[in-house]
Amino acid sequence: MSVYDVTVEELPSGLAGRVCVQDSAEVLQKAVAAEFADLLADAAQKGDMLTLICPVGPLNYRFFADEVIRRGLSCRHLRTVNMDEYLDDNDRLIPIDHPLSFRRFMEETFFAHLPTERRPLPENIVFPDPAAPERVTELIDEIGGADMCWAGFGITGHVAFNDPPSMLGEPDSLESFRQCKTRTLTISPMSTAQMAMGGTNGNMEILPTRAVTVGMYEMLKSKRFHCTFMRSWHAGLWRRAFLGPITQTFPGSLLQEHPNLWISMTQLAATPPLVNTAQATGEEN
Repeated sequence: MSVYDVTVEELPSGLAGRVCVQDSAEVLQKAVAAEFADLLADAAQKGDMLTLICPVGPLNYRFFADEVIRRGLSCRHLRTVNMDEYLDDNDRLIPIDHPLSFRRFMEETFFAHLPTERRPLPENIVFPDPAAPERVTELIDEIGGADMCWAGFGITGHVAFNDPPSMLGEPDSLESFRQCKTRTLTISPMSTAQMAMGGTNGNMEILPTRAVTVGMYEMLKSKRFHCTFMRSWHAGLWRRAFLGPITQTFPGSLLQEHPNLWISMTQLAATPPLVNTAQATGEEN
């Protein structure tokens, strides 16, 4: 049987116990937001700083803000480390008013919805810096790993902008890929094509070609890792990642090695993938 034919009900017992299937993307988003609020409340009770590695793409942080407000919590002891950000042609962060700015995304979908006194302190909103990418590595090493890393996969199996190293001109071995750290890089053509289809409706000219990204090293050090899958084309990705071999040619597969991995998906992403010869993806019914 191909890994792509395996249903959720047929998953190996060790994996099945870490998979949660939700009825819809909204239900999944609310469940993740509740998980975040639980972590935040627990950290506040202990007087600890909660450090999260945050993606842009799979999560809607408006649900996070709603949970903070509903529960009367504060984000003053929250530190967010964003996975990545686009760069301009001079390897500087793109302006925050750029339509694709991840910094703007976090502000508009999360922080702006919190009362000023409950927002994270500015110094605790961390983005990798192309001029000093090692600072993220140093932070993660200093605290012994983030408390949580949320992530989804791109079409190449990439996590953040960590595409297969052969696509990036980086050392093409499993061990070197495990150890890849925060760095600047040229985005792979496949990842650019994916963004053009799903994020800019075919406008490839607006897409930057460079980015700064947190590496597999920092993400794999996280104390807890939670992957989310909500789209029809995710159906094949998670199956290859978690049921196939561990290999640098499909970055998400390395998460099989994480000791505290959890997976949430919608019914849409849980369904075994189908082949559509007409390539009708994106058409309205």
